[in-house]
Amino acid sequence: MLNKLRIALVGCGPISERHLLSWKNTPEVEVVALCDRHKENLEQRSSEFGIERTFKDFKKLLKEVDCDIIDIATRPYSHKELVFEAAQAGKHILCQKPFAPTLKEAQEMIGVCQDKGVRFMICENWRWFIWFRTIRDILNSGEIGEVKYARMTSHSWSTIPKGKSPPPLLVSAQSYLKDMKRLIIYEIGIHFADVFRFLFGDANSVYARTEKMSSQIAGEDLALIILNFSKMYGIIDISWCSRDSKNKQESEEILIEGSKGSIILDEQGRIQIVREDGKINLPEYDWKGESKLQTHFRLHKHFVEGILENKPFQTDAKDNIKTLEIALKSYDSAQDNKVIILEKDRLLER
Repeated sequence: MLNKLRIALVGCGPISERHLLSWKNTPEVEVVALCDRHKENLEQRSSEFGIERTFKDFKKLLKEVDCDIIDIATRPYSHKELVFEAAQAGKHILCQKPFAPTLKEAQEMIGVCQDKGVRFMICENWRWFIWFRTIRDILNSGEIGEVKYARMTSHSWSTIPKGKSPPPLLVSAQSYLKDMKRLIIYEIGIHFADVFRFLFGDANSVYARTEKMSSQIAGEDLALIILNFSKMYGIIDISWCSRDSKNKQESEEILIEGSKGSIILDEQGRIQIVREDGKINLPEYDWKGESKLQTHFRLHKHFVEGILENKPFQTDAKDNIKTLEIALKSYDSAQDNKVIILEKDRLLER
């Protein structure tokens, strides 16, 4: 390819490593510049990936660097300003999830991208795990019939001390999470909500309960979310304060009950299909070789194909706002202890 898409990455924190590794393995692109407010982050990523042009000022980058795409890998509070500036400069945008702290800001970000004629996709990688892709193929085949119930569970030991050791979250590369007042739903539950939408379509309402078990964090570390679809219910059960967490957990556990059988996903990423006669099928796929990095490879490839071939994005911001709505309205539901009706497509009425 003679003319590669030129990318500037904004945000050189922990998540940026997977972004840069993915871009490095995407032959149609070249990362031409990095931007971060922190000099040490810039120097580390510049050295690791051989990217010479670095900036602390995003506006300066836009003025001085010839690029086609802005990859935003910063924290959510900064996304709106960066998206507005990138869109006004005519750049296509890939933005880390969750892409806005409010639905109003999300709508404004979508609006400016539409007005400026630039593409805007959200970096939501969970639906790209091979086991979720395989489960959707099974559902689409009709093998388990009409789905009536689904449950997704993920429990880990992250926010509470383990003996004399501090909570893992407090010493991780993303220790800033401890200060977030909206935590487990905003950070991980939103992934699961997107997987449910990927597998089952859009829910009609949400009901949620949350709790904060750890005294060393600001936000909730336990959540239960119930999604009401037209013909089924879905439950998202997540905890970062569980002493019963699995060792070496690779995936969330899923149980899907259909009229002709069930799908079971275990914590290692293995799928079983249990038929109504009791026989078990084991789909063949490379669950042992799966990783978060693999999901980014697929996501980045999908984004580039969408730009080059003018194809729709699976996680276009105009679609992902409905995932964001589930996460944000889960907090409203938990606060008021009531079912919240989801607006879905009405969110985009301007």
